[in-house]
Amino acid sequence: MPGVERVADETLNTFPLPAAVGSMHRPKKLINLMRGWPNLSLLPTQLMAKATHVALQNPSVALPAMCYGPDAGDARLRRNVAAWLTRFYQPTEPIGVERICITGGASQNLACLLQSFTDPVSTRKIWIVAPAYMLAFRIFEDAGFHAKLRAVPEDDQGLDIAFLRREIRKREDKATSEGTMQPHRKPRRPWDKSYTHVIYAVPTFANPSAKTMSLKRREELVRLAREYDALVVTDDVYDFLQWPSARTARPPPLEQAVLPRLVDLDRTLDGGTERAGADGFGNTASSGSFSKICGPGLRTGWCEGSAKLSYRLSQT
Repeated sequence: MPGVERVADETLNTFPLPAAVGSMHRPKKLINLMRGWPNLSLLPTQLMAKATHVALQNPSVALPAMCYGPDAGDARLRRNVAAWLTRFYQPTEPIGVERICITGGASQNLACLLQSFTDPVSTRKIWIVAPAYMLAFRIFEDAGFHAKLRAVPEDDQGLDIAFLRREIRKREDKATSEGTMQPHRKPRRPWDKSYTHVIYAVPTFANPSAKTMSLKRREELVRLAREYDALVVTDDVYDFLQWPSARTARPPPLEQAVLPRLVDLDRTLDGGTERAGADGFGNTASSGSFSKICGPGLRTGWCEGSAKLSYRLSQT
C-alpha cells in the first residue's frame, strides 16, 4: 500500500507502520498476539530428537510403533497420559486408561466426536459459546450442521446457562408440537449413541474471550446436558498454560489445575455417568492436545470421557 512501510520479519508476523512514523524512528517490531504461535526458541526440538532416537533404537518399541496399533492408541501412551492427567487435575478417583483415546489433536477430536455421536438429521442443534474458536465452525459445517448452529453468549461466570436452558427448551417444545420424530440416517450399531444436542465450549482460558467458567457454572452445565441429552465437548487444551495473574505471597501451584474439568464433574456429580437411568456414555468429552504444550507440529492428542464413550470414539 502507498505510504506504508512494512517490517520484513515474517517470523514475528509484524504489523505495518505508517511511513511518517518510520521516517522519524526505527520501525519497532511488534508481536502479533492474535496468533497462537509459540516463539521458536521454545520448541523442544532437541528433546524430540533424543526421544525419537531412543525409541527407534529399541526394537520392542520401534517395530510395534511402525505397525498398525490398537484402536484406542498405544497402551503405554494411554497409561502415561492417564497418570499425568490424574496428577494435574487431582480427581476424586484416578483416571483409568479405559477413559483415554489417543487422537490427532483437539480439532480431530471434535470431528470424530461428531462422526461418532451425532446424526445430521436427528441431532437438533449445535450450541456454541460466543465468541468461539473460529476453526470449529468449519468442522461443524463439514458434519452437516451448517443450518443448526446457535450462539450462546457468555457472562461473568462463563457460558450463559440461563440463556442456553431457555433456548434448548424452546427447541424441545417445538419438536413436541410438531409431533414427528426426526429420522436417524446413520446405520445402527450395538455400541452407538446419538445425542440430541451438542454444546461446544472452552471452559478454561476461553479462546478468544479468555474467560474461565466458574465451578458453579460447570456443575450447572453438566446437569443441563443430562436433562436434555446433550454432549458437551470441551477444548481443554489451555489448562496447562496457567500462571498467577497477580503477585501473591503463595501463588497457586502451576502443576495442579485450579478447577475440575466438566468431564471430571460428569464422572462423579449426582451419581456420575453410572447413576440410575443413565446409559453409561456420559454427557461430556474432554479434548486435549500436545500442540499447545510442545508445539503445533506435534499432531498428537487425546480425548477423555466415560469408558463407553472412549471405546466408541476409538472405533471411529
